[in-house]
Amino acid sequence: MTGLKLEATKRTPAIDLDTTRGRLVLMGESYPEDVAGFYAPLTSALNTYLENGANALATEIKLTYFNSSSARALRDLLEQLDSAAARGTAISVDWFCDPDDDITQEFAKDIAANISHANVSIQDLDAT
Repeated sequence: MTGLKLEATKRTPAIDLDTTRGRLVLMGESYPEDVAGFYAPLTSALNTYLENGANALATEIKLTYFNSSSARALRDLLEQLDSAAARGTAISVDWFCDPDDDITQEFAKDIAANISHANVSIQDLDAT
């Protein structure tokens, strides 16, 4: 199975989907001009990985900033992971938030409240 590795830019986060280790990391800032186009390869790679017998996926989200369009993409990502968890894949999501950023923390808590099968934990970014 192949994964996906994208380097961070000024407007996009680094994405590392390591299918060998069952690990996904998003790190940096997310405000691409074409959010759907940017996140489409991740959605596709995740679908391939999850639909081909993945046992588990450990996800880390370490975004220091994201715009509202990226927020929708993150919500879609978490829903995709939750659906996989509902089908039996062990999914964990560690979402690291700046302890001084109330908006990001509230957004993460909001999404986590709607996730019923994946294990989502919200942690301080400073702890990493």
